Amino acid sequence: MRPLSLNYLETTPSDDQGGVRSARALRRNLLLCLIGLLMGVGISEVIVRSLISVRDVGPSFTTYDAVYGTTLKKNFFAQRITPEFTMRFTTNSDGLRGPELGTLSSRPILFLGDSFTMGYGVSDGEEFPALVRRALTDRSAKKISVINAGIGNTGNGRWVKFLRSKAKLYHPGLVVLQIHANDFEDNMRERLFDRSPTGELLELPVPLPGAERMIQSIVEGMPGLAYSYLIGLSRQLSWPINFPYRGSSSERPPIDLDQSGREEQLLFRLLQEVLTMCKQQGSQVLAVLVDIPHERLTKAVTFFSDHDVVTVVVPSKTDRPDLYYKVDGHWNASGQRFVADRILEAIKQHSTLAQVR
Repeated sequence: MRPLSLNYLETTPSDDQGGVRSARALRRNLLLCLIGLLMGVGISEVIVRSLISVRDVGPSFTTYDAVYGTTLKKNFFAQRITPEFTMRFTTNSDGLRGPELGTLSSRPILFLGDSFTMGYGVSDGEEFPALVRRALTDRSAKKISVINAGIGNTGNGRWVKFLRSKAKLYHPGLVVLQIHANDFEDNMRERLFDRSPTGELLELPVPLPGAERMIQSIVEGMPGLAYSYLIGLSRQLSWPINFPYRGSSSERPPIDLDQSGREEQLLFRLLQEVLTMCKQQGSQVLAVLVDIPHERLTKAVTFFSDHDVVTVVVPSKTDRPDLYYKVDGHWNASGQRFVADRILEAIKQHSTLAQVR
């Protein structure tokens, strides 16, 4: 057996110590990089908060749903911070904005719409469905149940699915449909339904959640990160990609006529389906039209008139800027009260709607 070399015995510990020193140096460098990264993020956060106007800061209100595509989170509370307002937002165990429904009154009022109905821009209790409920309860001295099923960035296809699954459960006496100019595009973007060449309504498979939802789950899985202004800014920069246009109808770019025709056909076919289901359930309908361009507004008013539906047309931001946030474009508290008053007037003036009081 060959004896071990003295040189080998002497160099082995030295090599081990060199490896230890290298590992320590690597850990130290990684730690320094992490500290530098955190400092860089922290400085960037301060700069963004100080110098850049971020449209909205706070966690998302919605989550992916295999039936509707998107729903409000259940039992959820958050604040949304913007340059123009800070809102407190709460949902109940049904994933609806507002308090728990409890035992419903006979023939409650169901509100279907987008972020205007959901009440984006105002805190809990200031959204117009809540104001209508409060006023009707005070007027009649009895409980009036209100179901606010509005969700931002959704179209009218969700209404069809909601009524198919919830109409018999809630059995509403009045259904208030709030329609905004962006519903035309949202129906095409969501792809919940399509219209066949013969005019039939075709239900499509719900699209799977995309990268945005994956990023949302990661961000919201880290406490406090959703309230980062950097995160809010990155969401704002991606907005034109995910949602090609948001804004006042008076500022919209020219409409592609072929695309416009398909959008209108789908929207009115969806509304036809909604009215048919409401009629089958014995529900009265009230339409609230918001910021729809003139030609499409005329078509919408005519459509509802042909179906004997009472219509409330809300003045645009151009006509009544006092009702809207200047930059954000949603109704402020005055706008929400204005719409609630117009709905209450319509209920009072029309005998068929007055039955819900």
